[in-house]
Amino acid sequence: MRYLALIALGICCWGAQADEAMPSGIVPMPADPVADAPARLIFSRDNNAPNACDVELYVNQQVVAKLGPGDHTSLDLPSGELSVAVAMSPDGYCGGRGPDVAQSVILRPGETRNFAIMVEPEQVFLAPVDD
Repeated sequence: MRYLALIALGICCWGAQADEAMPSGIVPMPADPVADAPARLIFSRDNNAPNACDVELYVNQQVVAKLGPGDHTSLDLPSGELSVAVAMSPDGYCGGRGPDVAQSVILRPGETRNFAIMVEPEQVFLAPVDD
C-alpha cells in the first residue's frame, strides 16, 4: 500500500511540473541561426514537362544534380552569394548544351529557399516558389 501511495504521489508531482506555463507578457522568439549555419536550397521539377529529358542543376558552374520529371533535391550550401542555373542534360537525344543564364542567389545562414525547375519546349529556367 505504501508503494502505491508513493507511485500516486510521484505521478501527481510529475503532472504538476509538466503543466508549468510561460509567464504572461513573454513572447517566445525563435533562436537566431548560427553565423556559419548552412542554408538550404530545394529544387523540384514537375511531372508536366513537355519531354522526359533530364535537367542538370548547376551551383557555381558545377553540376550538382540531375533531375527527371517529378524529381526533387535539397542542397545544404554555405551562406552567401551563389550562382544557380539549370540546363537540359547533354545525355541521350536531348542534347543540351549547358546553362545559358545563371541566377545570383544570396542566402542568409539557416535560410531555406524553394525553386521550381520550369521546362518549356525551347527553354529551361528556375522560378522561386512562395512558401
